[in-house]
Amino acid sequence: MIFLIKFFNTLLPILYLALVYLYGLYFFRTPRWILPHMANLLRLTLGVHLVEVCLRGVYFQHFPLADVFEVLTVLALAITLIYTYVEYRIKIKTTGFFILIVSFLLQLISSAFIDFAHAIPEVLKSVMFVFHTSAILVSYAALFVAALYSLMYLLLFYKIKNAQFGIIYGRLPSLEELSEMNIRAVILGFLALSAAIFLGIMWRKTAYPDAPHFDPKVIISYLVWVIYGLVIYGNKIRKWAGKQLAYLSVSGFLLILFSMIVVNLFLETFHRFQ
Repeated sequence: MIFLIKFFNTLLPILYLALVYLYGLYFFRTPRWILPHMANLLRLTLGVHLVEVCLRGVYFQHFPLADVFEVLTVLALAITLIYTYVEYRIKIKTTGFFILIVSFLLQLISSAFIDFAHAIPEVLKSVMFVFHTSAILVSYAALFVAALYSLMYLLLFYKIKNAQFGIIYGRLPSLEELSEMNIRAVILGFLALSAAIFLGIMWRKTAYPDAPHFDPKVIISYLVWVIYGLVIYGNKIRKWAGKQLAYLSVSGFLLILFSMIVVNLFLETFHRFQ
């Protein structure tokens, strides 16, 4: 089994690179013959990635988040799954190049530096931890995709405002479609984040009963939840403009990055498992 895991680990960056090439070719040149090849390769890549992650979990008997490089490959998988869902729902493929290149880079770094012989923290074997972190990863992946769609929206908005009608204007979806993509990804991420927060509260009571509830990461998670709740409220109830929703979506993800980088490096938190 370890041979298969290592083989798939080597194969995945190649598959993602091929995906980036096909989606890039479609974005810049739009050959119609390429569409079925894009769909088939996307399904193949997702299948191989799912099998690789499952095999690693079974073989090493832990949820594959033991180090940062395992996190990167699971995050790449989650981003690709979220993108596939949005592409299927909206039927637009011209944004795939910008999203799948991120999955490729994450997987390339993971495959290059992943360690198959590291020690496994005991917490990674907890069922509640598996569900909590799975929800967090799905949430972050969806909100990252939403942030990318928001950046595309803002780029296109200012291109139109400045009457710059180049390839970006010609190939990106309309502002309405990009805003709809943003909202669909936000809703998915918001639901996953809600589940993660609830599961985290339940898990902390047993795993870390003496830890303070208002840990820095917990506080930021609540703030992120409020921001994306505002995005959904603004879209569904208040009918805010797409530009406002895009800025909110990007600001929410910047807060997530702050949590992942600054809090992990400089603040005390029980959200460390090594």
